[in-house]
Amino acid sequence: MTKKMTALFIAIWLMFTLTAAAVPVFAAEETETVVVAQEEETVAVSYQYIIDNDGIISDTNKANIESAAAALYQRCGVNVFCYLTEEELKKPGSVAKKLYQENADTDAALVLLFDGTKVHIYTYGRASNLITDEECTQIMNAANEEETYTRAFLRYIDEVSDILVEKGTLPIPSERLLPRFVDYAGLVSGSDAKALLQKLDEISEAHQLDVVVVTQYSLGDKTPMEYADDFYDYNGYGFGENRDGILLLLGMENRDWRITTIGKGITVFTDAGQQYISDRFVSYLSDGNYYGGFDKFATLCDEFIAHYEETGQAYDTGYMPKPPFGWGMAILGSGAVGLIAGFITVSVMKGDLKSVAAQAAAGAYTKPGSLNITTRNDLFLYNTVTRTAKPQDTGGGGGHSSGGSSTHSSSSGSSHGGSGGHF
Repeated sequence: MTKKMTALFIAIWLMFTLTAAAVPVFAAEETETVVVAQEEETVAVSYQYIIDNDGIISDTNKANIESAAAALYQRCGVNVFCYLTEEELKKPGSVAKKLYQENADTDAALVLLFDGTKVHIYTYGRASNLITDEECTQIMNAANEEETYTRAFLRYIDEVSDILVEKGTLPIPSERLLPRFVDYAGLVSGSDAKALLQKLDEISEAHQLDVVVVTQYSLGDKTPMEYADDFYDYNGYGFGENRDGILLLLGMENRDWRITTIGKGITVFTDAGQQYISDRFVSYLSDGNYYGGFDKFATLCDEFIAHYEETGQAYDTGYMPKPPFGWGMAILGSGAVGLIAGFITVSVMKGDLKSVAAQAAAGAYTKPGSLNITTRNDLFLYNTVTRTAKPQDTGGGGGHSSGGSSTHSSSSGSSHGGSGGHF
């Protein structure tokens, strides 16, 4: 009996021992599997150019799309974004714009968006100038022909690339893309700087001609002309193949200002036109009102470009904007009104003198026998001489008399116009 009890006890002990040993091994495998699963769920690859809200595209295909989009940006300086969702969006344009604002590292961008069964394409910044509406339709239709979203997005990127390469779009590395207001000298406060940048962007986009303001303390070993030209050429500014634009540089070390123009900017802003503009903004700089000076510069640039677009003629020598109706004109106008009113009043008063009538001869006003002339003399009182200078033949060689824009070549070989001075 004792042997049976002992054997039974040993058997029960062995059963529990083996069971307890097996549990940790299984649990460990489960835990390891769970941990691996959790790691796979939590480790997410971040993409800049492809947004897949519903996880439709595989990670491998997303990586291919991302790589193609990044290569296009490095080649042409244009961002191409891909957005995919199965949900029908009420305002796809707002979604695309938010994607552009939050992810773009250049102001030239396109967004191709699929929502449910619809496809949309949007252009932003300089891309609106580089890609026409007809080309957008071509890109969208080409993408819509593909059987899968991956192929559609890759086709979209290829179409954009082909269009840009055909147009000769210059490659612009990311480190050369700068905003239109660069304040290295720290002359403008935060809120004013934001307002100025917004104004420069609006003017530039509206006219498709870059208007840029740059401040710097020291220009190093470069002249103001060299610094302004190179800053424009090597930082990605300019619209179209001719990189149309104008840039104002301030060098604070020697209180230099310099304007550089390129492309259509050379035509719009002639030498005389630049003189007119500088005469109206430099005084602000001399007074330390840098924001006021930059704002005035931007306003005048807007006016000059708009005039050229409307008339096809640039402001130049003998043909400048009409001065505004100021206080002087107001005073003259008030004086003229007063004279007219006085004349009317006196005329009315004169008309009331009914007892007085005009006489044909002076005899009616003299008393007979009262005038007796005994001596007569002729006295020379004065003479008047008018002299007119003889016109001189200048030959058109002085100042801005010949009109137009003088140009020079920058270190990159680009043709620039410009002018400068001190404040």
